[in-house]
This record gives sequence, C-alpha cells and structure tokens, in this order.
Amino acid sequence: MAGAGSDDAQAQRNAAIEAYHRGEANALSLISDALARNPHDGGLLISDAALRLSRGEPDALSRMERMIAQAPDWVDGQVALAGFRWESGDTDGYLSGIETALAKLPRHAGLWKSYISLLAGSGKLIAAADAARMARQKGFDMPMLRLIEAMHSGAGGDLDRAEALLADLPREIPDLPQQLARHLLRTGEADAAVVELDEARRRHPDDISNWALTEIAWRLTEDERHDWLVGEGKLAGPLDLGPAETDLSALADCLRDLHASGAAPIGQSVRSGTQTRGDIFKRMEPPIAELRKRLKAAVAEFWSGLPQIDPAHPLLRHRDATPRFVTGWSIRILGGGFHVSHIHPGGVLSSAFYVAVPDTLDAKTREGWIELGRPPDDLQLDLGPFTAFGPKPGRLVLFPSYLYHGTRPFSAGERMSVAFDIAPA
Repeated sequence: MAGAGSDDAQAQRNAAIEAYHRGEANALSLISDALARNPHDGGLLISDAALRLSRGEPDALSRMERMIAQAPDWVDGQVALAGFRWESGDTDGYLSGIETALAKLPRHAGLWKSYISLLAGSGKLIAAADAARMARQKGFDMPMLRLIEAMHSGAGGDLDRAEALLADLPREIPDLPQQLARHLLRTGEADAAVVELDEARRRHPDDISNWALTEIAWRLTEDERHDWLVGEGKLAGPLDLGPAETDLSALADCLRDLHASGAAPIGQSVRSGTQTRGDIFKRMEPPIAELRKRLKAAVAEFWSGLPQIDPAHPLLRHRDATPRFVTGWSIRILGGGFHVSHIHPGGVLSSAFYVAVPDTLDAKTREGWIELGRPPDDLQLDLGPFTAFGPKPGRLVLFPSYLYHGTRPFSAGERMSVAFDIAPA
C-alpha cells in the first residue's frame, strides 16, 4: 500500500508540474494540492514560486525562502531563488541566500560552482573570478578552478591575471585550448588562436563555442576555410511566413501576458527587456500552438534546402537527420533595448521570429536588426558582423547556432519575438 500511495503522489506531482509548463488555468491549485502531500519537493516549490511571481503575489518567494533557511545546501533552490529575486528587480540582494549558505558551508562545491556562475551570468565577471579564487582558498585549489578564474578574469578585462593563471595550467585540461584561444584573440594574436582552436575542435568537435570562436579567428586571419564554415550565404536567411495581422495581434497579446518579470533571467543576452520562463512550446494557448505548427513547417522546408551532407561541418554533418525543437522562448524589448552578441550552445540551428516590430525603425541605421558574426564585447575586437537582417512582423530568421549574433538598439516602441533552437533528432 505504501508503494501505491507513493506512486500516486508522484503521478500527482508530475501532473501538477506539467500543468504549470502547459500554462493551464488550474496549475497553481494542482501544485498546492501536490505540495500538501510532499511539502519538501523542490520542483513543486520552484514551480509554485514562479506561478505566484507571475501573478504578482507579494509573498511569492516566502515558501522557498523558508525551505532554503532549513536546507541551505539545496543548490537548485538557491539558483532559482537568486534568479527570481534578480528578475523581480533585487539586483543588490539576489545572492544573499547563497552567500549565507557558503558562510555556513564553505566547502560545498556545488554552492561555489553555482555562486560563480550566477555572478558571471549577471555581468560581475571580476567578482566571479574572485569567487573562484576564494573557492580555491577554501580547499578546492584544482586546475579546473584556476581555469575558471582565468576565464572570468579575462572576460572582465584583467588580461594580466588571466595570462598568469593560464600559463600555469596543465595542457591536458580538456577546455584549456578554447580558453587560450579566447585570451589570444583578446591580445591580438589571431594566428596563434587559430592553432589553439584547431586543437579545441579536435578535442570537442561538437562544441558550438569552439566553432563560434573559429568563425571569428578564421575571418580575422582571412583563412580560406571561413567561406566553407558560413556556407556562402546558404546557411542563414529570412523567411516571411505571412500569418494574418489578426493572428500576430492575438499572439502578441498572449505573449505579453507571459512577460511578467521585471528583468531578463540571469545569464541571458537581452538588455532592457524580458524573457519568458520555461519552454514556450509546451504551453497550450491556441496562438502559441498555431505558431509552433507554422514554425515546424518552415524549419522543415529550410532544412530540406540545406546543401548536401558534410561530415566535417558543424551544421551540415546533421543534414540527413530530422530536425527537432529543443526549446523556445519569447523576448519583449522596449525602446533602447537590444541583445548583446551571444551564441546558443544547445542547438545547431537558431532563430528569431518577429511578432511585433516598431513601425518607426530607421532602416538606414539598421535599428533593431539582427547581426551575425559580431564578436562579444569581452573579446575586445574591432570586427563588425558579416551579415544582418531587418526585423519584420511574420518574418523568421534562421542561422547556424555557432554564429555569434545580437541586435542593434532601437529608439522607441516594442519588439516582440519568439526564438528557438533546433537540434538533430
């Protein structure tokens, strides 16, 4: 009987979380009922807090905070709580929970790893490097932590500190060639970076970050392999899907209801905008379901038109596989907002679908355009994009995930988009 009851509670728990991801109207009630049977379930607690935050409840985080006070080593909860606080505008105290936990548990590796990642994700790169050094001083002085300290100190602009750390690391560390290449690009040694990236790709041939840096390095050195990598214009481009204006309006209204947070999640690329939580394509609202159907058909058509399979190419090696959606999300940006240059390491094909676009965009200055190939600011390179596409309601832009991409700021209005990643099935 105990086993049957346990199975029933697990089924109730899973159904409640599924209802949350689908956006069902009774999701909060289902989660509350499941929590009554298992008040210490982390997934339920996080889902409960997210739903209450979206409804604007003033004590939305109180239950999570009480649990973390009792169990400060709940790493997933600490990360979620920091993210919720950040998105709610608490940019000063968002890390207080995990900092209190580290004071009590100074040798907890999982807490340190998450703390460093949260600092870096919120743009505090030198603080992240300092946290890595503190972790080393607490008894974790291992090569990987020195590499992490070097990575964040270099990204934060302290190149001397990064160089000293990198010089002292054993060559066999799997990710060392990539970090050496980043440092060499920052110091203007692109030819040496190409050599390190050749080794990085040999070690990790499917690592999107290695290919993204390779695109930059090959372009800087005018390597003849660059045209092969970017596909000479055949691997990226816009598709105008042409949904009716009324359909886009209904979709925009639906998406606006989901942009409840005050800021983008930690570690995301959007500035002066918000991003939805979870996989938007799991939701049940009719406008989102219809959009997914349209996007799936468009991706299948684009995929079928790719050049022939090439086992050495990071995208075309998957040419004969079936494309599948990895995850999707929506971005809402207001005047002055933009995306910093970034990549999506979880897919092979990435996207931007425009739902709403200001009608005041200046095409001459490419306001709001998506740019492919502009390096991220931390590489400190004077290199522009190699192509760009203008936003337009109903337009889908597809491009390889290994291409750095960002958008140009625009002066006024609202830009609403949906993005997703594609991976081979």
